[in-house]
Amino acid sequence: MWVSQDTSSGDGSFEPCETRFDFSPPQKEPDIFSGWGVRTVDQQNIEDILKNWTLRVDGLVENPIELDFSQLIGLDRQDQLTDFHCVEGWSVFDVPWNGVHLSTLFDMVKPRPEATHVTFHTLTDKYNESLPIDVALEPKTLMAYGVDCRTLPLDRGFPVRLVVPRKYAYKSAKYIYRVELDDKPISGFWVAYGYPYDADVSASRLREGRY
Repeated sequence: MWVSQDTSSGDGSFEPCETRFDFSPPQKEPDIFSGWGVRTVDQQNIEDILKNWTLRVDGLVENPIELDFSQLIGLDRQDQLTDFHCVEGWSVFDVPWNGVHLSTLFDMVKPRPEATHVTFHTLTDKYNESLPIDVALEPKTLMAYGVDCRTLPLDRGFPVRLVVPRKYAYKSAKYIYRVELDDKPISGFWVAYGYPYDADVSASRLREGRY
């Protein structure tokens, strides 16, 4: 079920949504995606994803967990308004993301002291990505399952994607099914392709309060 809600008060502030999320995939993309390019998408079967998908959080942790979609969206939700920057030079401003902060998941699994990095495994394992654990725990790094109180469209990362606003978009992996705590980084698809691992957005493109 998609329920539209205006999250902007008109002065640039952000009002969190109260809408519940469910499994129903969107029929039409909201306006926020107009002009937003898609670069990492494989053919996916929505029915198979909805039937089989779970999110595993494991690796160097004391208490591995596995959550289905309803359990994930039942966790404390974080709503945030942040910008989305592509390494190609374009940006999408004021994206109203909805999701779960990684600290919520980490509190459940209890990372072991030797864990230094987080690997995000994606469906087909093609676009896996990695972050240092301190970046993963920054206040606005998010496991997003919604935009503007609506379930993510399939080609935007449904059921859940990573959002790292101060990093270029290739670090914000889509179609995540596993979050693995590790003691080393991996070279994700785009890093192996030649892009920098750090992927820091240039300071001139960052807007105060939007990363």
